[in-house]
Amino acid sequence: MTTSPLALTVRTRFPEIVLGGCVLGFAFLLAELIGYEHYEKGTQIIGFAATIAGLVLSLLGFLRAAAVRRTVLVLLGLLTLTGLVGLYEHHETRSEDAARYAQQVKAGTAPKGRDGQTRAFESNIPTLAPLSLSGLTALAFLALLAMPGAESSGRPSPARGHPDPVSTGR
Repeated sequence: MTTSPLALTVRTRFPEIVLGGCVLGFAFLLAELIGYEHYEKGTQIIGFAATIAGLVLSLLGFLRAAAVRRTVLVLLGLLTLTGLVGLYEHHETRSEDAARYAQQVKAGTAPKGRDGQTRAFESNIPTLAPLSLSGLTALAFLALLAMPGAESSGRPSPARGHPDPVSTGR
């Protein structure tokens, strides 16, 4: 059975393809943060800066220098924590909004629906959205970990115990 050129490319360059997807993911996340102006108030700058850092680090991951790769791996590992910080910040902001709304309900100033009844509390703060940063960062970390090192010939070496698909014709 002959392997198609596309399948062969995917098999031999899978970590690079995944890392390229991470670069695109960080770029789209950055565009979304810019669109929502998620850099203007307080701690919002953390997610914005972390997204830029993730984009730059993912691009640096394509370099073959071992020292650069090690540094990028360490920084990506640390960067995964920023999504958890964002999760905490979003949760706290949402809780504060709910407390303010409860005070409005108690004071009788809460917004009312068309039927005249007090509307239920709604928040536009996406609690889990910051975890997209952690997920992209972790995926970039794993892709970089799977890429061949500086001493490699440029083509990924086969995984331990798995035959090289190029030499076996699979």
